[in-house]
Amino acid sequence: MADILLREEDLKFASTMVHTLNTILLTSTELFQLRNQLKDLKTPESQSLFCCLYRSWCHNPVTTVSLCFLTQNYRHAYDLIQKFGDLEVTVDFLTEVDKLVQLIECPIFTYLRLQLLDVKNNPYLIKALYGLLMLLPQSSAFQLLSHRLQCVPNPELLQTEDVLKAAPRSQNADSLSIDYAELLQHFERVQKKHLEVRQQRSGRGDPLDRRVVL
Repeated sequence: MADILLREEDLKFASTMVHTLNTILLTSTELFQLRNQLKDLKTPESQSLFCCLYRSWCHNPVTTVSLCFLTQNYRHAYDLIQKFGDLEVTVDFLTEVDKLVQLIECPIFTYLRLQLLDVKNNPYLIKALYGLLMLLPQSSAFQLLSHRLQCVPNPELLQTEDVLKAAPRSQNADSLSIDYAELLQHFERVQKKHLEVRQQRSGRGDPLDRRVVL
């Protein structure tokens, strides 16, 4: 389905479908094995699957970030969130960020929350979460994520002799064959198309195109 959506010309429909498929991917018990396959990207098959999903998921910026969280691509998630400053911020967009924060508190992302204990090896995870925090208005989701980040420990308090002796490990070293720069460019191209469509719809006075005035 992700491959088919790459050829979908109705971008609003594609964005809605991607959001629905992402919700199923993250919450369905039947897809537990698939989530585990995507979590580490240790095999060529899992890397190929990630790239296929990513290209379709780009129809929806927030679901793209959630896919990166699922696959532990935290640096790329941070890079994507930096791009959000160039996107059009709508009510629907902020609602999806709100829902993503709620998902981060769910059992599916237990491993992600535990990785917040490993501050030194997961700096981009923390920066990405702070990026989401800065996007949100001061709502209940803002308070929820803010409280979570307040629980991130001081890395100096966690240092042990073993940690000091250990060499720093690179995150997701098995996925080095993935061209993240090219994927980021693909994300920008897809979002540019969405912006053009929204501008055309605005010119026609589409009442469904709701915006936030910042």
